[in-house]
Amino acid sequence: MGLSTEPFQKAGLSLTVNDLERIFMDAAERLLPDQPASNARSELSAAEVAFLQRAGVSPSAFTPTDQGPTSALALTAADYAVLLAASLPPSEIADRIGVDESRIRQRINQHTLYAVKDGRGWRVPVFQLDATGHALLPGLERIIPHVHDAHLVEVARWFVSPQVDLEGPDDEPMSPRDWLITGHDPKVAATVAEEFDGLG
Repeated sequence: MGLSTEPFQKAGLSLTVNDLERIFMDAAERLLPDQPASNARSELSAAEVAFLQRAGVSPSAFTPTDQGPTSALALTAADYAVLLAASLPPSEIADRIGVDESRIRQRINQHTLYAVKDGRGWRVPVFQLDATGHALLPGLERIIPHVHDAHLVEVARWFVSPQVDLEGPDDEPMSPRDWLITGHDPKVAATVAEEFDGLG
């Protein structure tokens, strides 16, 4: 299966396959290490391996984890590339929500709008837009100060994952994004954001 712009077009984003390739390759160059993880087991002597086995440590604990397409590193790099592709420059966000670009840049600098720098400038992830795609989530300015310096993948996952402290109808956990879209109190989501520590 090759690259397709269809999912991005469904989300209202206009990208070419060349744009996607550039974004994916830029993300890969930024995120992936310059060399593979070393196999620490091959660096141990036979006596060291025997000692560790007697201590109950499996030699497999020193073998690099999956390095294929399902590895955490590959999946995170893919998520990052998709999120970066689904982000817009400040000028486009400003056009969408009907404000001047300087206001978007001001919010980025004040840490009330989440943005990431790529090689060409700031990009604002669209998960911060409401369901219409023409307004920012209400109360966003209360949440972003708590997550502004976190990794894009961590922030995106947190924003769209149910949080136990954000109880919606039938006491079901809601994601911060859904919480804000449905008009719940942003102060409560901000309190939850204070506990944000990424995915670790």
